[in-house]
Amino acid sequence: MNVPHFNHRHPSARRGFTLLELLVVISILIVAFLVFATFLGPGATGPALERNSRAIRAMVANIRQNASTRKVHSELVIDYKHDQIVALARRRLVSFAFDGDSPTVGSGNVIGAPSGRAAIQASRTLLLMDGAALELPDMQSSFTIPWMDHYDVSGDYEGIAVSFDFFPLGTNGSAIATMGNVFTISVAEARENAVKLAVSSGGVTALADSWIALYRWCSVEIAVSRYGVSLYVDGRVSEGQLPSNGFSVPSAMGTDLRIGGVPCRIDNFEMNSLVSSQTLELADVQLLPPGVPAKLESTGEAEGIYDWKAEPPKANGPITGNNGTAPPPPNSALPTNVPAIVHVYFDTAGKLDPARHPGAVYVCLIAVDNGEIIRMQVTIHTLGAVTWDYVDLFPWEVPPNAPPQPGLPGETP
Repeated sequence: MNVPHFNHRHPSARRGFTLLELLVVISILIVAFLVFATFLGPGATGPALERNSRAIRAMVANIRQNASTRKVHSELVIDYKHDQIVALARRRLVSFAFDGDSPTVGSGNVIGAPSGRAAIQASRTLLLMDGAALELPDMQSSFTIPWMDHYDVSGDYEGIAVSFDFFPLGTNGSAIATMGNVFTISVAEARENAVKLAVSSGGVTALADSWIALYRWCSVEIAVSRYGVSLYVDGRVSEGQLPSNGFSVPSAMGTDLRIGGVPCRIDNFEMNSLVSSQTLELADVQLLPPGVPAKLESTGEAEGIYDWKAEPPKANGPITGNNGTAPPPPNSALPTNVPAIVHVYFDTAGKLDPARHPGAVYVCLIAVDNGEIIRMQVTIHTLGAVTWDYVDLFPWEVPPNAPPQPGLPGETP
């Protein structure tokens, strides 16, 4: 007799999800979230202050990555007058390492033209930065980098940045690098065994604070934009004083760059265009400079106090306050000569530049919610991390009949 066989499975033997399947599902969810967040933008959700603080953190992260991977200085421009923050990034145009079989060919197959005894030196008997360097033995020697059509940057162009290694061979001459009216890097002062550099653009000059000894290598970097003129020598930065009636950088279109005029060696020459890679127009939030009461800023009474030291924004740029009309006379309780433009500098490691910022940098934001002013302090830490906190009052704001509070630690732009 055939007895039917029944396959009874123990409840514990029921098939469930394996660890591998769970990991796959979790990975898919993470990827979907990241894609959604990318389309949504850095901080498109949440209260206005937190939303904009997250956007500032994203801008700082991009600046730090650009600075550390490309080994260039970068900066964040805080525009108090127009409640916007601009990230100035470097976009490489051309670089010359002066190495290899074709030493006059730079990146992008750009051919430079040496003249007047300019030569590529690769001798081991010479003190060189690396494998080889461009030597300009006298004031008549030069090296010309031609303008190329693909250098043209439309839309977000703000200025020019140049960096190179410099080895002075003497104190004669003046110009080191010139690009028409855009900029001139020159020896501003000389003594028996050292020189001091300067950069000029549009009538604005930045003079280095430190001397460069002859017969030693140093790093030089400049940045000229409508937001300022900066000169770095071995990482130490000096700024030019912008005129109160505005400043703009002459166009570089069609202009060759000439290196020469001072006996020296040049290596690792790089030219970049400065572009506003990101512009954060604060939505439903206002920037608050130190010393300004939040209430007066929120009502537009502080619009007339800013000392505008940069070219006015582009025609399509954001205008806040009085819709372009003349601001009312400032309240007597307001400070005067408040900078409209403040720079936050990052070094080549992506950290706050210690030559400019001895400590953390603070950005103060306010928003109005149902008639109540909400305050937030965004902190850019020395290593580049960004955090934020709600505060009841800023240090310069004191309740009536209260003793003055100590100043804000670190540095507040």
